[in-house]
Amino acid sequence: MQAFTRGHLKRGGAACAAAAVLIGGTFTAGAASAAPAPTPTPSPVVTTPATDAAPAAGAALPGGLAEALERDLGMSLAEFNAQGALATQASAIQAQVSKVDPTAVVTLTGDTIAVQTSAAGVAKAAAGNSKVTVTAATTSIVSRNATNVDALFADYVSTFGAENLLSVALNASGEFMIRTGEPENGLPVATPAFTKTLEPSIADFAAKYANVVVEDASGPAKPTFEEGDPFDVVNGQGYAAFDAAKTKGGLCSTGWNGFTKGGEPAIVSAGHCTMDGFLTDAYLTNPIFDKAATGDPAVRPRLLAPLGTMGFSQFGGPGNSTTTTDPDGWHAGSNIGTDVSVIDGLPENFTQAPKVAKWTGAATWAVPEQVSTDSTNINVTAVASPVLGAPVCKSGRTTGWTCGSVDEIGAYAVAGINYPSEQNPNGDPLDIRAVRGFASFTSTIMNDHGDSGGPIISGTTAVGITSGGGQMNDGTFVAIAADLKTALAATDGYTVKIFLEAPKVTTTSPVFRKGTVTGTVAGAPAGTTVSVTFGDEDPLNAAVESDGTWSIAAPNKFGTFAVTAQAKNGFSTSAPGESSIQVIKETLAAPAITSPVDGSSVGAPVTAITGTGKAGATVELSGDVTGTAVVGEDSKWSFTLPQGLDDVSVYRVNAKQTLIDWNDSSATTSSFTVAPAAPVITSPRNGQEFVFNQGPQVISGTNLEQASVQVTVNGKSYTAVVEGTTWSVALANKLTSGSYSITAEQQWGDFRSLTAASTVTVLAEPAPPATPESTAPPTTPGATTSPTTAPIVAPLAADDLANTGASSSLLILGGAGVLLLLGGAAFLLIRRRNAR
Repeated sequence: MQAFTRGHLKRGGAACAAAAVLIGGTFTAGAASAAPAPTPTPSPVVTTPATDAAPAAGAALPGGLAEALERDLGMSLAEFNAQGALATQASAIQAQVSKVDPTAVVTLTGDTIAVQTSAAGVAKAAAGNSKVTVTAATTSIVSRNATNVDALFADYVSTFGAENLLSVALNASGEFMIRTGEPENGLPVATPAFTKTLEPSIADFAAKYANVVVEDASGPAKPTFEEGDPFDVVNGQGYAAFDAAKTKGGLCSTGWNGFTKGGEPAIVSAGHCTMDGFLTDAYLTNPIFDKAATGDPAVRPRLLAPLGTMGFSQFGGPGNSTTTTDPDGWHAGSNIGTDVSVIDGLPENFTQAPKVAKWTGAATWAVPEQVSTDSTNINVTAVASPVLGAPVCKSGRTTGWTCGSVDEIGAYAVAGINYPSEQNPNGDPLDIRAVRGFASFTSTIMNDHGDSGGPIISGTTAVGITSGGGQMNDGTFVAIAADLKTALAATDGYTVKIFLEAPKVTTTSPVFRKGTVTGTVAGAPAGTTVSVTFGDEDPLNAAVESDGTWSIAAPNKFGTFAVTAQAKNGFSTSAPGESSIQVIKETLAAPAITSPVDGSSVGAPVTAITGTGKAGATVELSGDVTGTAVVGEDSKWSFTLPQGLDDVSVYRVNAKQTLIDWNDSSATTSSFTVAPAAPVITSPRNGQEFVFNQGPQVISGTNLEQASVQVTVNGKSYTAVVEGTTWSVALANKLTSGSYSITAEQQWGDFRSLTAASTVTVLAEPAPPATPESTAPPTTPGATTSPTTAPIVAPLAADDLANTGASSSLLILGGAGVLLLLGGAAFLLIRRRNAR
């Protein structure tokens, strides 16, 4: 078992939230130069000590966020914001990887996100372009490794109970830390006996796991809630909560301005600030009397205005249940919950700002100054889960701004409302609440009484609610925060108000009706939309893309319009961005003339002009053809000429289109020629075939009088001899076997005619006939006559085919000779037919 390295948590480090203070007399509202609300309902007044006066000028102040960052982390505000943005990316990666590998550990080191997981591919995909290093999870002793906080917490509590437990958490090294004051050797046993089972020891428990480290601590943390006099709205301001009779109350800090499930204004704070629902009424306190403003704990807080009614709260498990209670009736060994409350019914004259109180110049606090937009103010731009190693800072009424880092993420035991304390010595030692969240270990105090419920940020991202803390015996301070996303999930729909930059309209030049108007929203989180209003028209919504851009259609009418654009994310809205655009008429594109095509030659007569254009437009024709046509829904138009164009000439037709609420188009022109008719090819005829050795040698035809004729044969050009209205071309040789494409054109004055075309074929030479085999004459059985030989018959020439009948020499042939002759004749007949 690893040696203990930390001392006990000091029990007296913070006052217990359970100890309410009886308040005699009435409270009077303090001076409120910037107070936005009426004086609270009168109640008994308490004698005010001299220290209630406003703090003296020049008093030492704790400073704002920039000072806290430099003091606690040695970091500038710009560096903190950059680290916060990186932590938000890491939180998103953790969420994706954990779906596949629940044991994945994501940490932030400098400008690098480190992921230890067995699902490397998922981690890299989730990281995108972020700077990420991915290492494989250790698997050599997986069977003995604790896998998650919940299971380890349950195992511990079911074994030892929660009386001496401070936390079970995962640190940036991947170790599970158990901080406890449980005796090392277990519970004492009166008389050792073989019949009695010894209680387990903490050493035995830790030995079950290879990745668990136990450190000595003296039990649950103390909430940073402060009881006392009553106690004004940006995140981190102080408020006081009272019971209905105004006899008991306590001091806390506003955590997050936000909204109810229905979008009504609300504030999110810590659950223990309601004392399990006992405190019901909340009042803002005057910030100039808070310790964060004065630096003097003796200055008494003063009420400023009613804040609202304490609504839902949860400190520990559901229904404010303790760590060892199972609200479902099944004892599972642990009950890890959260620390969250909500304040409803805020006055209508309050304006919630999604910003954190600066606490600079706070001794002369004015709300407008505290929410000003200079570089020292923090806007809350997103909500995310904490990331190991990320820097965090908190704001609260007692210690103002303090900073640390996310050193652990886990479950923390915090003393409940009825836990024993100096004010409640007879309390219940089993009243221990488990809060899911994270811890920061610092050399100086990070939160104190009255800081409870205050906001914790990483850069400009909201990550936590101040819950508790204290000091270890070795001098180290621990600050415990409830995970904000877990806390919000318990409230059934409450959300945090975030800051959204006012949208900018980037379209500056005139646009057409329903044209695209574009803009940007700097730093917009996912899910942001922009509501755009043109003049007095109804608003339109546009989604903001991942690069911060948005676009929407312009109005469907002409004029100059004022543009108001407002970003929205949930119930959070930005300040409106103002601009203007001009919507102008669009110019129609020129129509197309598809027939006759520009530059073409066509035959007479031309009876129609056709083309394409914008559906519904009117096409106006001018030039050698005049008239109009309407473009159909298929974008086509056609104009039929009253009298066809049949004279050989060059014609010019212009076309433009017009449409209501559109500028007229420019004109399209088609210049075409009505050409002379093509010459006629009379010989050879189109499609004619010739025997292989009988191909044509002359090509001829007819033409217009006084025309010249040009002929091509398979691309080779010939000038024809023209005699009147006939023409001919004599080739040097007959056309041999093959296919021939013949064209003819005539030039008639200045005009070239259309083209005549013909295709002819000269057949290939046939293969020679096969030589017939000799056949011996039949032999009569027993005959002794000598065999005879059939005479050789020469093949017939093609010219012999015209002869009919048989010569006398053929008649004397025997049966075999006749067969040969008939066979030969049949062959020649077939050959002749093929030649044809």
